[in-house]
Amino acid sequence: MNYQFKDLSAEEYQQLVDAVPMIALLIAGADDHVDLKEHTWAEKIVKIRSYHNAFDLKAYYKDVDSQFSGLFERLIAEMPTDANVRCEELSRRLSGINAIMKKLPMRTSSQLYNSFLSYADQIARSSGGFLRMMAVSREEVAWVGLPMIDPIFFDELEDEEEE
Repeated sequence: MNYQFKDLSAEEYQQLVDAVPMIALLIAGADDHVDLKEHTWAEKIVKIRSYHNAFDLKAYYKDVDSQFSGLFERLIAEMPTDANVRCEELSRRLSGINAIMKKLPMRTSSQLYNSFLSYADQIARSSGGFLRMMAVSREEVAWVGLPMIDPIFFDELEDEEEE
């Protein structure tokens, strides 16, 4: 666990790690079908982020990468098969990270929040459509903005001015 997450318990940090495969399943399964392309792309994005990340979240994504496959498969096995019920349950679980994100430095929370949003969007766009245009299904649109996670905004320029 890197320094940005030092104030979290191991359980809280694990909940943040679990959030990524939950987001993947939420978006990939929103249309009642977890497409192999979406699953593969979700895993690939995590791997890329563990090595190349504009934010200081590489260590976090390395932890996610090392656990992603097992966590994703476990979620598929334990979640309800009905898409609506599954999405509601995943939403409920993901809303639990709001309290954890408040314990992090504002910059880190904002980076995670933005990272989760872009991750959800990339998964939604990974399958369907013509030349990936109009690829986001109606069901995915309802979840891609991750409405269960409280928005966190951090203005780095404003922070620099205060110092």
